[in-house]
Amino acid sequence: MDTTSGVIIGMDPHKRSATIEVLDQRQQVIAGGRFATDTAGYRDMLTAGRQWPLRTWAVEGANGIGKHLAQRRGRRW
Repeated sequence: MDTTSGVIIGMDPHKRSATIEVLDQRQQVIAGGRFATDTAGYRDMLTAGRQWPLRTWAVEGANGIGKHLAQRRGRRW
């Protein structure tokens, strides 16, 4: 897996979980996962995303159900 190219990490948050998919420059899904919305799940999701140094996070519902994750993302990701 090439971790030196830029990727987009799309996040679909739900009440008890958040699902991510990592897309490469060809818009192919190269990784993904489902994470709990508790502290441990949030930490695991960040760890999964950090393997790509050049990344952009896209949070679905950043003004709604994803707001709490989008706000955290702005401070730490």
